Amino acid sequence: MSGSSTRSITFRAKPPEVFAALREAARRTGFQFLSGDVDSGTAVFTSGRFVLGSGEKVTARIRQGPPGTVEVTLSSDLKFGIVGWSGRRGAGADRFAEALSGLLPHA
Repeated sequence: MSGSSTRSITFRAKPPEVFAALREAARRTGFQFLSGDVDSGTAVFTSGRFVLGSGEKVTARIRQGPPGTVEVTLSSDLKFGIVGWSGRRGAGADRFAEALSGLLPHA
């Protein structure tokens, strides 16, 4: 069984600020940074202990919006039948969105 979830939020921030906040949100929610950078506008995080192992993967896409705003789309995907900590499918995007919302001002 696998599940997925997607959340989008717009913040009053610059892409480097959002990227730094994503790294902090990952730390707070128990995810590890795998790859990505500000220039590509993506970042990938995992809850699994091994890169190719079971767990949950959260992908963040950062897109510049109207002046002074950035839209962040968080997508989570569960692998190999593992269910997120809360028991809900795709809960990683929800946890990430909550943590990120506490770090950046909403637009």
